[in-house]
Amino acid sequence: MPWLIYLQDLAWAGTVMAGVIVVRYHFERPLPVDMVVRATVSFVLVCGVVFPAMRLHRGLWRYTALNDVVRVFQAVAIAALIQLPLLFLMDRLKDFPRSTPFFVVPVLTAVLSFERILKQAAAHGDWGAALRFEDRSRPAAVVVGSSEAVSDYLRTSRRRDRTVRIAGIVVLDEGHAGRTILGAEVLGALPRLAAVLKALAAAEDRSPQVILAEKRPGRKVVDAVLAAAGEVGVQVVSHGAGGTLRPVQASALLDRRARHLDLDLVRSLVAGKRVLVTGAGGTIGSELSRQILALQPERLVLFDASEYNLYAIDQTLREEGVQSPWICALGDVRDRRRLEVLFAEERPEVVLHAAALKHVPLMEANPCETVLTNVVGAANVARLAREYSKALVFISTDKAVNPTNVMGATKRVAERVVQAIARGGRAKVAVVRFGNVLGSTGSVVPLFERQIAAGGPITLTHPDVVRFFMTVREAAALVLQAAALPAPDADPGSSQIYVLDMGEPVKIADLARQMIRLHGLRPGIDIEIAHTGLRPGEKLYEEIFYGAETVRPTGADGVLSAFDTLPPWRELEPRIEALKAAAEARDEAETLRLLRDLEPAFRQE
Repeated sequence: MPWLIYLQDLAWAGTVMAGVIVVRYHFERPLPVDMVVRATVSFVLVCGVVFPAMRLHRGLWRYTALNDVVRVFQAVAIAALIQLPLLFLMDRLKDFPRSTPFFVVPVLTAVLSFERILKQAAAHGDWGAALRFEDRSRPAAVVVGSSEAVSDYLRTSRRRDRTVRIAGIVVLDEGHAGRTILGAEVLGALPRLAAVLKALAAAEDRSPQVILAEKRPGRKVVDAVLAAAGEVGVQVVSHGAGGTLRPVQASALLDRRARHLDLDLVRSLVAGKRVLVTGAGGTIGSELSRQILALQPERLVLFDASEYNLYAIDQTLREEGVQSPWICALGDVRDRRRLEVLFAEERPEVVLHAAALKHVPLMEANPCETVLTNVVGAANVARLAREYSKALVFISTDKAVNPTNVMGATKRVAERVVQAIARGGRAKVAVVRFGNVLGSTGSVVPLFERQIAAGGPITLTHPDVVRFFMTVREAAALVLQAAALPAPDADPGSSQIYVLDMGEPVKIADLARQMIRLHGLRPGIDIEIAHTGLRPGEKLYEEIFYGAETVRPTGADGVLSAFDTLPPWRELEPRIEALKAAAEARDEAETLRLLRDLEPAFRQE
């Protein structure tokens, strides 16, 4: 409670009570001083109890409107009604003018309301903003950000968004307290956010919100905001297009800096060309398709084995009003004949192979299916791309490095197969390796979202698990950037893999706690965190390079290259055919044996 305002209101209550009695007695002398004192003191004491009970001293009352005038009137009227029986018990209302309450209530209401209205008008620079009723059904909100970001949000939100009412601003740096930005007062710097939220929560009938105005907040800012919001159990939201509010995306927790992409180079890869994307309905495939269509290819072929995924990306592109032409082709990369027909008809100049089975525990239980899709399917695509295309991009994973699971092992073998097949052909091959994509199908973020929505618990396999993460948009953009780089001058017997700079690894337990706080909940209190143990094939941490690989910069921001020796296709082919035959026979033991033979680093844990 703001004590200064509270004491000021009590002083006005006593002054108005004494003043009304003196006026009522027409300044007669001698006045019944004892009665004036008793009436004044008793009224102040009653107001001292009633005003807080009526929540009159709201922590941020200066940003309310006529609603507070009504609240003030109610509080004063109740105090006057309570005082009468109290005075009656004290002295039977001796010498007390019976009409006094009828004058005290409107006069004191006017005095206390005038302060609030005056401050409101001064804050907004607009008497109209003060002399209106405010929709208290909307939650109060504190806007957090730099002065520029806050100004941008306030300008857009006041025109289009009516879901919240702005109670004040918390800026990222010191020295702005007491200032106003577009009529809203700066209440302090970021370290004061928790105190501001506690005062607002105590003054409101419902939980307030925090609006993060920064479009690209740094990790430190997000952590500080979530920590403060978590103390009070307040939800954090951000603003989207037009100032509308939306939940803060989990990608804000990554602190990924903006990459400088050579768009002209990427455009030269696909503009005016026939492009094929396999696995086009998946997380990476669909984002690659969107970005490719924005670069105006002659034609884009969306190829996927999932009818639903293909339908979904097709509908999404139609709803987004994409102008570049595309077609949908249903089929499986395992089916070589289907691919042969497709390549013969479409003759794609650029192929991006994103089709894969990737869910680690499921692939551990289904090694034959994993081999057929991830290895045989990649070989099928590579053979045809060598014959028809000028560029082939193969999407790999950090799990291919020192693999401890079937999925990682098959992707490592596929890396070698694709490059070995493409060697000597006209198609430039780019194998692009990166880590987890935030929010992709089967990843932890959608799982945590579902578990939080269900009230918990969030399940973690191990408290020390760390992973590399990047956003799907960044991953797709860097894939295209890597694919567009000029072919390297390398030894004929070496292979090149592009590795995306994944930044610092993220501890999954920290990600879970931050996601809980994003929803205005408290980890371990509102949502429990349970540990279930590492799943089959799962590692505590991932790697992005082999020790034997020579890592070099590429000149492209966020893209590195790694070189390693590579056996020729004539040596690999019979071994791949044997692996294919074992997988097609659904002989799991032989399939795993051959897979380990092809990738000696493969050690299941």
